[in-house]
Amino acid sequence: MSTTIESAEPRSAKSSRVLENPPNARRTMEALRELGYDSYSSILDILDNCIDAHAAKIDIEIGEQKGDIVITIHDDGTGMDEETLSEALRLGSDTEREAGDLGKFGMGLVTASIGLSQSVEVLTKEVDGPALCGGFDLEQIAAENRFVKWIGPATKEHAASFPRPKGTRVRLSKTDRISNRNATTFANTLRPRVGQVFRKFLKSGVTITVNGKPVDPIDPLMLSDPKTRLVLDTEIAVDGKGSAILRVVDLPDFGAAGNKAAGIIPQNSGFYVVRNNREIIDAHTFDFYKKHPDFSHFRAELSFDGLLDAHFHTDVKKMSIHPSQSFLDKLRQATQGLITESGRQGRARANVDKGQIDHSTAEANITRRAPLIPKPKALIERRTPRGQKGTHPSGDGHKVRTPHITNLKTVSGLKVAFNEGDYGEQSPFYLVKPEGRTITVTYNREHPFWREFLEHASDPKVVAILDYLVFAMANSELLVPEQASVVKANVNATLVGLLV
Repeated sequence: MSTTIESAEPRSAKSSRVLENPPNARRTMEALRELGYDSYSSILDILDNCIDAHAAKIDIEIGEQKGDIVITIHDDGTGMDEETLSEALRLGSDTEREAGDLGKFGMGLVTASIGLSQSVEVLTKEVDGPALCGGFDLEQIAAENRFVKWIGPATKEHAASFPRPKGTRVRLSKTDRISNRNATTFANTLRPRVGQVFRKFLKSGVTITVNGKPVDPIDPLMLSDPKTRLVLDTEIAVDGKGSAILRVVDLPDFGAAGNKAAGIIPQNSGFYVVRNNREIIDAHTFDFYKKHPDFSHFRAELSFDGLLDAHFHTDVKKMSIHPSQSFLDKLRQATQGLITESGRQGRARANVDKGQIDHSTAEANITRRAPLIPKPKALIERRTPRGQKGTHPSGDGHKVRTPHITNLKTVSGLKVAFNEGDYGEQSPFYLVKPEGRTITVTYNREHPFWREFLEHASDPKVVAILDYLVFAMANSELLVPEQASVVKANVNATLVGLLV
């Protein structure tokens, strides 16, 4: 039954009324389950409530019960009274929030929970207050098509299972959307995620365990390592409303195997965005560069507080931001030179690690097949008969001439050599130089295409194929020198356009 609400708002017609317009409960909950939470992010969002409740100790238990994976999150925070518990179980709670809170819209407990499970049960207790229990079940909401929940005093059994003088316990069951139904594997994957996201709280004294094992803080900037270089520590103004803190580091080099073991890999390179001391985005590039092994040692941390949410457009899941273009321009200006330098050092390391690539397969095969390399058609040059100056107008001075360079590439004694050098990112991918009967092709190791090629240089077939292709282009340049610069410029522009 619709309820008429008196309103002072102007109406388009005298007979119009303002009516309650509640959403369809079943369809709304179905839609909210598709917000994009993964199984781990759902738990991280629930942990935000624990931190906001000033918990010093948080225990996460993940186990199997009768075929269901049950997740329990128990903290020693302030706990809740009945009114606060009721709001916490409401979609879009109306509880007061401070600028430093990790929660944002008051939807965390509900939206995060249903992204993982169908049934949510909360047991909570304030100091000297009664133990209270509440929760909701998606199957019941769907059956009644109403936003229903239950709240009341905890049973003796529930109260007895809550040994702490205060705090809250959230129990998630019917976890139909959990990504890994092996409880041990799920817990082992969750533990480092928690350690990285809440690293600043862990360092400040908060204790978190997962299945009884303590969570250690994980700093992607590796600032505790004395070999890590802090290359920038500054503030960037945010649309005149405050500032964000930017720190950029150059990670140490432990060698190929050591870097991989330490997680210094392309996937982990980028900006780590922290809101109110809680990481919300990891290894983001803002499209400032392409993830590549050259940039593995570049890491940055961008920190801001909740007062700037409106300017960063932090999403409801606290998993993405959309800052203004002016802020991105400032961020790019502050970091682009450091990113470029990190890439240069990365290329240098890669070239040292790889050493000179073996091009012997192509060199031997091209030399052996030299007589089969086609020579160009003879060029006809209009010449002036002897004794007459100027160009002959009638064309009877035609004479067949063969470019001198043709013999160089068709004689059986042809040799080819492939070398490598450093000529800068803007220089062509390769240079070609004829020296007697030898054609030397020198690759530019600082070209973007070379960086891609290095990842596959351990395969001799891949190396030989590239050598054949480049030799064919180099040979064409020598055969038709007047077009060489155009061909090389087009090839280089195409490669750069595809890779940068």
